[in-house]
Amino acid sequence: MKPKYLGEHNSLSKSFSLDRISRTESRKDFNKFESYGLDIWNAYEFSYLLNGKPKIIVLEISIPSNSKYTIESKSMKLFLNSFFNKNYEMQAEVINMLTKKISKKCNSEVKIVSKSSFKTFDRNNFTNKSGLLVYKGFRSICPVTSQPDWGNIYIYSSTDSLKKKEIYDFLFSLRNHGGFHESCVEKIFLYIKDTFSVDHLEICGRFLRRGGIDINPIRSSQKNLFFKNFREFNQ
Repeated sequence: MKPKYLGEHNSLSKSFSLDRISRTESRKDFNKFESYGLDIWNAYEFSYLLNGKPKIIVLEISIPSNSKYTIESKSMKLFLNSFFNKNYEMQAEVINMLTKKISKKCNSEVKIVSKSSFKTFDRNNFTNKSGLLVYKGFRSICPVTSQPDWGNIYIYSSTDSLKKKEIYDFLFSLRNHGGFHESCVEKIFLYIKDTFSVDHLEICGRFLRRGGIDINPIRSSQKNLFFKNFREFNQ
């Protein structure tokens, strides 16, 4: 994959088109399991003009994990930032327009809402608390820029067969792994599925933001997801 914008110097004085990335190659091994999930992009610095006055809002962009394409991260940042001087009469107008454009690029139904607050993580929401593992300080490497990506990994299983030390050792071994957030979470999902006997498994990666956006993949073996769009302090 040769990125269009990532790793390049770009000016915000012009409009930018979205650059999409095919998921086909990266999900070759992952597709052997029936899976569900989302990539939740939180964009904290989306600004535009509302009736001529500056407006800044937080966008929650949910891209289905089974979409044919996803968006190159820097392409998304430049695209969203290019709206800072565009005028709209209603907020719904700009959100609807963004939803249509991003959905078309991903060849899937993308959902976008404006966020006014985030819930914090609450382990009391999980029935099988012994099946919940939280690994903080996860590190991987961007395969394009070689910059470190930091995050927290949340693992929830319907069984108690997961061995914490083995899983944490595996997560630690990925500290120099070159992979995008989505592929890292899928790699963890595959490892646990191949190593342990689990019926229901769900992995959520909460990554620190870059350029005003954090990307948080969720991969699950069931349609109803355990994890929602929460935030931790260090995000």
